[in-house]
Order: sequence, then C-alpha cells, then structure tokens
Amino acid sequence: MGERGVRVRVLTNSLASTDVSAVHAGYSKYRKYLLRAGIELYEIDQALTKEQRKEKKGLEGSSKASLHAKSFVIDRERVFIGSLNLDPRPVVENTEIGMMIESTDMAEEMSDWFDRNIDRIAFRLALEENDKGEEILVWHRSIDGVDYRYTTEPNTGFWRRFGVGFLRMLPIESLL
Repeated sequence: MGERGVRVRVLTNSLASTDVSAVHAGYSKYRKYLLRAGIELYEIDQALTKEQRKEKKGLEGSSKASLHAKSFVIDRERVFIGSLNLDPRPVVENTEIGMMIESTDMAEEMSDWFDRNIDRIAFRLALEENDKGEEILVWHRSIDGVDYRYTTEPNTGFWRRFGVGFLRMLPIESLL
C-alpha cells in the first residue's frame, strides 16, 4: 500500500473486546499479512478508564467496548457507514446494509476524530523481531504517558487465547 501512497488504517476489536471469538479467530489469521502489506492495525482496548466507560455508555446503556458497525473514509471525501461485513457472504445470506455518503465535511470530521483518539482507545499492532530472530506480533499502548508493550493478546487469559487458537484451525471461515 505504501509504495502507491495509499494509507490504510483499520480499527477493529481486540480479543478482549470482542463478543464473538470465532470472528476474531478468522481475522487474527491475517494480521501479519496485513501489517506486512503496510496496513496500520489498531485493536480497541476494552480496559477503558471509568471516564471512558461513562463516555462510551451514552444513550444505549452499554459499557462493553466492542465494535460492530463498519465505517470507513475514502480520500477524506466519502464515508461508508453500515453493518455490512466486507466480504461476499453478507450480501447473499444476511440482511445487513450500508450506505456511501459523499461528504467532505463528514469524512474530514471522522478522519480527524480517528487521528485525535486512536492512541487513547486502542492498541497499535506491529511486527517485530524477537531474540531468536523470529517475526512476532506486538501490541503497543500508551496510557498516561507510559508506553506498554505486549507480546500476547492484551487483557486476555490463557484459556481465551487457547480457544481462539483452536477455532483458527477449524474450517469455519466461510461461515464468518
């Protein structure tokens, strides 16, 4: 992506913030590939502060930090908003929808929000080399000026990670 001057940034659920482990298992297979392609990946941090939970709670009453809606901005000129997953299955089998809006103002506002808030709400994923020279996935997070680095899925336990690892081996991708 970078060689063509295209910047792609993606915010999605972390394992800790998702309510559907099978979907995370499907996505997680592609993280290294996406990072190698120059895509910037961010995963929402479900360990929000009390103030952030109150802000997120809003009118709908839920404080769980999870994403379902899909939205993206193209060239700071157009915005897609909807529930439609970006693969063939939802178009044929689901009743989810989305709409494209041509609005530079809306696109700029969404992009600016992302720029201002991404470091406050999400982990930044990166590929790094470990002591053995192996490529590993690393989650970076800065909280109150303190930088944190994780080499396993943040805010999760062994059994949750094990379960998702098991799901990744099953032939379920076409069902996601």
